[in-house]
Amino acid sequence: MNTGSKKIAYNVGGTVLGALVAALAIFGIVQSQNSASMPQENQQVINYNS
Repeated sequence: MNTGSKKIAYNVGGTVLGALVAALAIFGIVQSQNSASMPQENQQVINYNS
């Protein structure tokens, strides 16, 4: 009983941790792309104004 419940707990914990890591990775990629593209847009606006 204990070994089975431990396996289930590890599987659930691993799944939750994996999902969190994946979500953080995707969020980090999206954030880095946004921060990388926004300065370019701002520079274009500044260049057009000047």
